[in-house]
Amino acid sequence: MIEQFKYHLRNLITFRYFSTFSGNLFLIFGCQRSGTTLLLSILNAHPQITCVDETEFPSPYPFPSAQRLAINKITNHYLCFKMLEHSHKLDFLKKFYPHAKILWPLRNPHSTISSMLSLVNSQGDWIDRCVIQEIERLKPFFGQELENRNLSKLSKIELAAIYWLYKNQYPTWLKNNGFQALEFKYEEVIQNQKEMLGKITNFLEIEWSDDLLNFYKKNPGKCLAGGTRTDRAINTARANNLQAEFNSEEIQKINSICQPVMQKYSYTAL
Repeated sequence: MIEQFKYHLRNLITFRYFSTFSGNLFLIFGCQRSGTTLLLSILNAHPQITCVDETEFPSPYPFPSAQRLAINKITNHYLCFKMLEHSHKLDFLKKFYPHAKILWPLRNPHSTISSMLSLVNSQGDWIDRCVIQEIERLKPFFGQELENRNLSKLSKIELAAIYWLYKNQYPTWLKNNGFQALEFKYEEVIQNQKEMLGKITNFLEIEWSDDLLNFYKKNPGKCLAGGTRTDRAINTARANNLQAEFNSEEIQKINSICQPVMQKYSYTAL
């Protein structure tokens, strides 16, 4: 209990401290396993952007990058936080980061859920370990709809599909509350890297840098949280890669649950 209190206290102090830089700060949100870590690594290669991954936040305050962030901020650099587990804290964001721009990558649900299944540790895959907790975070916004789905009787693939569906509807709440949010497809970053990154830098109002295309040269030998390699050029073949095979019944369930958001972003059913 004490450690948990310290964890939340460190987060609060850290977030409030950097809220003074809200005008030059942007956030990476999104559904887990949707390319957020890759995006963070790409943007961190930009000479005017300093990025911090959510895995650094539980460390003792100030977290390892705090001094570097402060120095870079003094030199008018942009700050980027990847904070997936905080994206649902709408009141907190409105209070401390009202001017922060938000990047929201999406990935097709089949690949996303497959990636969740492939991320395994001693406690099981990501779905076993985290999906119920993540769905609980969405209940303040979609509570009745989620309750109507009788979550306790669903398979873990169905739960992951429901999480994907509702998590990727959350940008609407952000926009309705005055945030500028750019939604884009992970597959477009992979297949049309320069074009999509150009749209992102335009949205952030940051000048273009070719370092974005050569991000892997800035990250030698690195493997970040979730197994994301940041020391290799993007492989365009990975855009629709499924790391696990679904049977026809599982595919039908994913398609059926995720259809509204799939249709919105032109994701086709398998």
